[in-house]
Amino acid sequence: MIIQNLHDRFFRESFSRPEIVRSYLEEYLPAELNGLLNLDELILQDSSFIDETMQKHQTDLLYAVRLTTGEKAFVYFLFEHKSYPDPLVGLQLLRYMVRFWERQTKEGSALSPIIPLVIYHGEKAWRTPTEFLDLLDAPEALRPFLPDFRYHLTDFSWLSDETIRGTVWLRVTTAVLRAVRNPHLKDELDDLIALMFELDQQQTGLEYIRTILYYLSKATDRVDREDLKKALLSQGEQGENVMATIAQEYIQEGYEKGMERGMERGVERGVERGMLEEKKNIARQLLDSYDIKEISNITGLHVDEIMALYTYKN
Repeated sequence: MIIQNLHDRFFRESFSRPEIVRSYLEEYLPAELNGLLNLDELILQDSSFIDETMQKHQTDLLYAVRLTTGEKAFVYFLFEHKSYPDPLVGLQLLRYMVRFWERQTKEGSALSPIIPLVIYHGEKAWRTPTEFLDLLDAPEALRPFLPDFRYHLTDFSWLSDETIRGTVWLRVTTAVLRAVRNPHLKDELDDLIALMFELDQQQTGLEYIRTILYYLSKATDRVDREDLKKALLSQGEQGENVMATIAQEYIQEGYEKGMERGMERGVERGVERGMLEEKKNIARQLLDSYDIKEISNITGLHVDEIMALYTYKN
C-alpha cells in the first residue's frame, strides 16, 4: 500500500465517524451556516455513484443533514482531504458534485445543495484560491456563463495542536494527520500519544487508538515501532493495557489472523525474508505475559526456539 493510500484510508476511517464530523462542522463552518443545520442527524451517504475511473482515486466522504427550518430538503457535505496544495481540487470536487446530481436525476429526486469542504494538513500553507472560476482564464464578459462555486477550506498546516478546536476525537484526528509530516515527530511523540490516550475512556476509543497506531507505524519513517512502544509504555498502565489487548487478540484469533490484525493495530508484519525474525520479535513481547505454549500457538515458533529467547532474556 503506497503512503498516499494510507493517508486516504486514515482520513476515511476517521471522518466516517459522525462524532468527529459533527465536531468539525460545529467548530469550523461559518456560524450563519451552522444555524441552518440540524447536526444531530448527520447521515453518512453511500458514494458508490463515483464512476470506475474516479473510484481509483476516490477519497471523498458525503454526509447529509436536514435543515433546522423543518423542511425535508437535505444539504450534503462533500469532504475531501489534501496533504499537499492541489490547484485542481475545485475541478475534482465539481466532478463529484455532478456525479451525485446525476444520480439524483436518475432517481427522480430534486437536486440538493452540496457544500464542498476541503481539509488540508500539509507542511506548507495553502495558497491555492478556493474559487472555481479562478481556474479559468476567461474575460469578465464570459464569467456569468461559466460554472462557479467555492469550497470551504480548513487549513490545519499552521495551527498548533493546542489551538485546534473541537472534541478530543477531532483534536486527536487532526493532530495525527499533521504528525506524520512533522520533522520533530520523534521528540513530540510522547505528547501525541498522551493526547491519543484521552480517547481511552471514550466508547470505541480503544479501537480508534489501534487505527492510529497502525497509521503512525506505516505512514511515516520519522518514528519506528520501538519509538511507538516506548511512547506507549510511558503512559504506564494505559499503554501496557493496549499492548496486552493486542497480544490477547493474537491468542483469540490464531497466528494467521492475528498477524493480519496485528498489522492493523500498529505491529509490523514481517515480509517473507524477515518472517522468522518478526516471529521472534513478537514472541519477545509476549514472554512476560503468556506461557510458552500459548506463544508457540501465536507465532508458530517451536517451543525450543521460544525457550532460547526466554533463556537469553534472563
